[in-house]
This record gives sequence, structure tokens and C-alpha cells, in this order.
Amino acid sequence: MSFTTRRKLVQGTGAAIALGALARTTPGILAQEATPNASPVAEPRAITPVVASIDELPLKNPGKLTIHADQPLYEPWFVDNDPTNGKGFESAIAYKIAEALGFAPEQVEWGYTSFNTSYAPGPKDFDFYITEVSITEDRAQAVDFSDAYYHEPLVVVTKKDSPVLEARSLADLKQYQFGTQVGTTYLTYINDLIQPDQDTLVYDTNADSLIALENDTVDLGIQVLSIGVYNTTIQFDDLALGGILPGTTSDLGLVFEKGSALVPFVNQALAEVFASGWQEKLVSEWIPLPEDIFTYSE
Repeated sequence: MSFTTRRKLVQGTGAAIALGALARTTPGILAQEATPNASPVAEPRAITPVVASIDELPLKNPGKLTIHADQPLYEPWFVDNDPTNGKGFESAIAYKIAEALGFAPEQVEWGYTSFNTSYAPGPKDFDFYITEVSITEDRAQAVDFSDAYYHEPLVVVTKKDSPVLEARSLADLKQYQFGTQVGTTYLTYINDLIQPDQDTLVYDTNADSLIALENDTVDLGIQVLSIGVYNTTIQFDDLALGGILPGTTSDLGLVFEKGSALVPFVNQALAEVFASGWQEKLVSEWIPLPEDIFTYSE
């Protein structure tokens, strides 16, 4: 089972607006509209490199950290379709990881690998890959993952005038008609944890489940936060976010060639990015929680 990612949504049906074009013409719209007044976080400390020299690192190209990403790239993860500018959450955190490994920005070399190819079996041309790849057991059979660099919550999406918005617990949600994409953790969460009174309606694509919500065939669905914000602030005029669902997140990880000896070094670097406060700072800057959002009780 895997979480439905934004890439699957955008590649679904014609119902999805071209997110890439919108992101290029409306910089920062996801973060800005989601949280007009983000809570401040503590100022992070300086990064401490986790190795004495980059010569200790098992790299694809000596003296260079080779990072690949997909194309096109979307906000708020990257800005202006350019991973090299350090803007957007994933570009920024990649450079912080590089800093913790001992690299200067000019020693980071970016390249392209398609999203689906990144976690396919076989040799890789990158040291690691970063483009919103969820860590799953199926994918981990073909590639290695770092520890999670972002834990993205699941949220309810419904209509703006729906009584679903009054629910405050998983029990309150049971009475409503759910719809979601087949073969996803969304479906597993609905059936195993919420256990609704009515059978969940299952669709071939995430976009199809959103059309069903828009057409009042279903009362609500589940998305990861970034897609939910996109659904409710950009894609549809009459959809709204409910609350955060407890107990499960979509964990995003860096992708490595299977058996890569670089993984433990990157995990140490990632731990330093967390410990220094930079991960929290970057989340606050680029992908903050929507203002006043709540979490359902179990």
C-alpha cells in the first residue's frame, strides 16, 4: 500500500488543474494561502558537520554530492522549477543535509530522474533523490530510504457546506459516505481505523474520488495535507479542509540505490538537521499547518 502523492493526483484525470503552471505563475500560493499567520519557531543553531571530511563519504562522483529530482518541480517543495536555488522545502532541506555532510553549496550537483524511476530496481546515477517520495515497504524492496525528513499528516476533505465539518472525533465521521482511491493507505485508514457505517466507495484515481466528492456522490475523502490544501484553496471553490487524522502520517524519505553505503551518513546528517532546529524552521517557512486546524480524537 502506498500513499497517493500529488504527482498521482496531477497525472490523474482532466479534473486536476495543471499545478506546475499554477505554481510558476503564483509563487508560494500553497504556503501563503494555507497559513497567513504561521506561528514563529525558535531560531535554529549552526549546522555541525557529521564527518571530518567529505573524502570519508562513498559518493558517485568524488568531491560532489549528486542529488536528483523530478521534472517539473512544484511549490511549495521547490520554487521556479529550479532545485539549485535553495528555495522550497525540499531544495532547502537538501542543502541543509549537504551542509551537515560537509559540502558547500557549489559542491552539490543536481540532476534529473523521473519520479517513478527513482524507486524502480537497478543502479542509480544519484547519491540520493528527493521529490516527495513516500517510504513504503513495497518500494523499500527495490531501493533504500533515509529516515523520514517530513511526516505529512492526513486530513479530511469535504464540501464547505457539509455537516462533516462539525465532526471532532473518528466516531463522528463513521456516519458519512467515504470515497477514496483503490490501493492506498487512505483506504486502509478508512476501513481499519474509522470503520464507517457505509461501505467505502473506491475509485481508480484520486482525481476520480475528488470528482465524486464534488458531485455529492460521497461526503468526504482523505488526502495528505499538501494535496488537501491544494484541493481546497486552488483546485475547487467549494471544498474545505476538515481536521487532521490521528495516528498515521505519510513519511517522505530520500531515495538511494539498494545497498548504498551512504545511507548511514545521510541519516546522521538528517539527525543533525533535526537537532539543530533547521527542519522545524523549514517546515514553518514552506509547509506550515493551516491556521486553526484541529486533530480528531480517536
